[in-house]
Amino acid sequence: MSKLSGKIAIVSGGTGALGRVVVEHFLSDGAVVITTMSEDNSSHFYLADKQREHQAIDGLVVDVTSESSVKNFYTEVFRRYSKIDILCNLVGGVSQKKTIEEVSFAEWNTMMNLNLHSCFLMMRESIPSMKRNGFGRIINITAMPGVTPEAKRGGYGVSKAGVITLTKTAAEECKDFENITVNAIAPSIILTEENKKWGTDEEIMKWVTPEQISDMILHLCSESGRAINGQIIKMYGRV
Repeated sequence: MSKLSGKIAIVSGGTGALGRVVVEHFLSDGAVVITTMSEDNSSHFYLADKQREHQAIDGLVVDVTSESSVKNFYTEVFRRYSKIDILCNLVGGVSQKKTIEEVSFAEWNTMMNLNLHSCFLMMRESIPSMKRNGFGRIINITAMPGVTPEAKRGGYGVSKAGVITLTKTAAEECKDFENITVNAIAPSIILTEENKKWGTDEEIMKWVTPEQISDMILHLCSESGRAINGQIIKMYGRV
């Protein structure tokens, strides 16, 4: 039997460069995958291809920064599946490098909404189901500047540091439930086609790959990962 057979997994940002790899790995391990999508056509084309290939994938359009949109999304998820076992919060964004005095309030809010508020909203709706069913795995994505602040990464770094605190807080609140864990992965630069456009060959060799991050996510979701809770796992490659 596949390791995640019968598990219901939500992957926010499942049509992105990292998300697509995670979705493929979950499907290969037997999970039913529900992925969030924006209104962008490429997401729909991608999902249509995956649905033809895998019956165990579902896609719903949702704005993960909107409380009402997230609530509507979960209402539909529970209508279709009745429970949630795994939540991977992969949605996120990076801001242009600017000093604190150069950052507009709108730019600051964008980072908080996309990186931090989205995690909070998705976690808040998932945790009650996990507690009822006695099983849950939540994996958030933070980042190196969230662990160690960097100049000109104010909004991005603070939003990702918030994800770390949110992760640890939720882990503390769930620790009495022995088979529920909440962890985060902090990558350096992820080796995606988009990032390769600006990286040198020497830099690219040092970056962490989506496959490596996905392998760690699968380990955290497995039975052998149940002893890992409240941890921020640094995956910096050779940066």
